Amino acid sequence: MRIKLNYGFTGIAAIVVIVVALVYWPVIHANFVWDDWFDFNERAWLRHGDEWKHFILRGFNDWTNYFRPLGVALFTLQVRLFDGAPGPMHVVSLGMHLVNTLLVGLLSWRSCAAMSSELKRSCFLIASMLLYGLHPVLIEPVAWIGCQFDLVVTMLTLLGLLANSSIQGAHARAAVVATLFFLAACTKESAISFPLLLVIFDWALLSSRQDAGSCPVIRDLVDRNWLACIATSFAGIVYLAFRHWALGEIINPFGASSVSLFGRLQEVCFVYLHYWKTLLWPMSGMSPIHPVDVQQFNIASMPSLLIDAAAIGIVTAGFYLALCRASIIGCMIVAVTAALLPVLHIASVDFDNSLYHERYAMNALAAICSMLPLLRLHMPAIRNRKQLGFPLLAATILFWLAFSVINIRVTLPLWSNNVNLWQWALAENPDSVEAKDGLLSAYINTKDYSNAHKLIARLLAEHVSCANCMLNAAILAISENDPTRAAAALDEAKNSRELVTNKQMFRSYLLVTAHMLALQGHPSDAEQVLRAALKMDPLDPHAQMSLAMTLALQGKKEQAQKVGEAGIALLPPDERGPGQKMLDETIAAGTRSTQQANQVIKEQ
Repeated sequence: MRIKLNYGFTGIAAIVVIVVALVYWPVIHANFVWDDWFDFNERAWLRHGDEWKHFILRGFNDWTNYFRPLGVALFTLQVRLFDGAPGPMHVVSLGMHLVNTLLVGLLSWRSCAAMSSELKRSCFLIASMLLYGLHPVLIEPVAWIGCQFDLVVTMLTLLGLLANSSIQGAHARAAVVATLFFLAACTKESAISFPLLLVIFDWALLSSRQDAGSCPVIRDLVDRNWLACIATSFAGIVYLAFRHWALGEIINPFGASSVSLFGRLQEVCFVYLHYWKTLLWPMSGMSPIHPVDVQQFNIASMPSLLIDAAAIGIVTAGFYLALCRASIIGCMIVAVTAALLPVLHIASVDFDNSLYHERYAMNALAAICSMLPLLRLHMPAIRNRKQLGFPLLAATILFWLAFSVINIRVTLPLWSNNVNLWQWALAENPDSVEAKDGLLSAYINTKDYSNAHKLIARLLAEHVSCANCMLNAAILAISENDPTRAAAALDEAKNSRELVTNKQMFRSYLLVTAHMLALQGHPSDAEQVLRAALKMDPLDPHAQMSLAMTLALQGKKEQAQKVGEAGIALLPPDERGPGQKMLDETIAAGTRSTQQANQVIKEQ
């Protein structure tokens, strides 16, 4: 069945998209946050040369387990088009969110095709689009440019659901769905839920049109989708071969773990219930980070066992209702479960220090909102439903949306810059080392040295083990021309195991050490350290510029100019002028110093 659109749908969808855009409009004035600054401002290969051809396949952000060529290619295109400016990239993120909202509307319109009342279809269309577009769980992916991976995967998944439910020809449908799945997989690994959602959504649509039991639905499902399943499986095999060729190996997601099998089960149940809470009432407990001690899951307690029972009960009830009762609520539960499978920590691979993130619920939210109109078709006839049910439902949705809009407008400024972001993270998680380190970096980058000193003093007083914090302390000391304090901070950092395992941190350690040596009057030693840092990352513009300055201080004018020109070409556009000026001044100072030294030697 094709989706039949009319002017009513177009007008309603346009109004909802405009409303969502207006609510999120402040995001276009935001800066880079979290690691966006490093990824899009410091990565010279994004702006210069052809090295991007290598990094879209492997090595982006020093990742070893992730294979996301489509997402990295999209970032490369944006950085080159917009000269690394954050505003236009935020516009792209917002545009993706608006497209996803529209796709949810199209699927919702498809779901309520059997409704005879145009008014009811319009009401469900508005509700579905607003509940998705203004859901606070999506603040993070809209405001954080690095989350475009998630936005694109959701977009391709929604397009796949739309194509699978709308394209009549079996061969054309299979080809389109398989292509979209391959593209989604090349964007982010969470696309593994794509084929499952196809089956669940089709099951829900077929169940809503048949009352003859499960067997006819299963028969129709197989007859309609067997070719698409084969094509999607083939696309998955091609993706795995492509991934193996690019990375050299397929990572085993079920390797060794510090958590027992029982602990893993408890962790999965805990995360699963949290995502349900996030979907239903996300306004409380939001934060950019969610550190949780996973060792607690190795211990059975009454609260943890109740959480286990609730999670297992929800999944069991969902499958029973969907398969045995052809219930849309059951289909929704199964769809949410399938969408969350990649982020439930069933595999033992550690993503980051947070146990969960709001953005990971995006696919689940899209599935629920798209299937929302199907509830109306299965709703039992209740006396006075029009007088009581619909007004109550409308009031509940309006109340929820009002809180959502307020929450979005309050939270967006917290995502506008790194200082606000990490102050918020630290307020929500006072003991988080990650939040303290992020806030210290933000203070130093904005030259708020007063607050940076206060935070360093707090870290030292609390004896916090944080190698990167000590590197930041050394950077602050160098900014204030204090090599003694820098040496003390570097001494604290050098014995950290993290310094050995984290390439990016080790490169930073070498750069800071070189700056300290230069301040101490050892430019030749600084030169050797900088050359070692450049071997690790030849496209690091700051290492290039630091080496040029060090060569200039030694009076090596020609070498300094050659290295400096290469470094300036790698800098962001807004830093090239100041970089050239500083290099010229340093070369001039080095030349004068060399001439004075030569004059002294002659006089002797």
